[in-house]
Amino acid sequence: MRLFGGAFGWASAIFPIVYIGGFLWYFLKFSGGSADGLAASGLGPTVIGLAVVGLLLSMPLLIKLLRLVTSANRVPGASIAAMGDTLPDTEGFDADAAFASYMSKRPETPPLIETIPLAPVAPRPQFGRRGT
Repeated sequence: MRLFGGAFGWASAIFPIVYIGGFLWYFLKFSGGSADGLAASGLGPTVIGLAVVGLLLSMPLLIKLLRLVTSANRVPGASIAAMGDTLPDTEGFDADAAFASYMSKRPETPPLIETIPLAPVAPRPQFGRRGT
């Protein structure tokens, strides 16, 4: 399942680049294969816009390649868990004791909202028909 998800991720990162690249190639061939032909046919802004969109859509592929090359997405100990071995237990750590220690060192803070005595509110006048 991991292989299918990985292949789908790479394909979804490559597809927009191929699609936009196809448009760029088509418009370049349509205008004669030169920048002068692009300007003469009026496709210059279209090609520039497609190039910018293509660069933006190539960011996921660049990030995937950087993670692949630098191993930045690898978590220490993940290869141990992937092989079926168990991860080492955290020996000697008590979460309840750590929380109690944190709470004891925390300064006492006053409540954020003070209770203010409210003055009695006069009844609102009633408009329209009066109920019986």
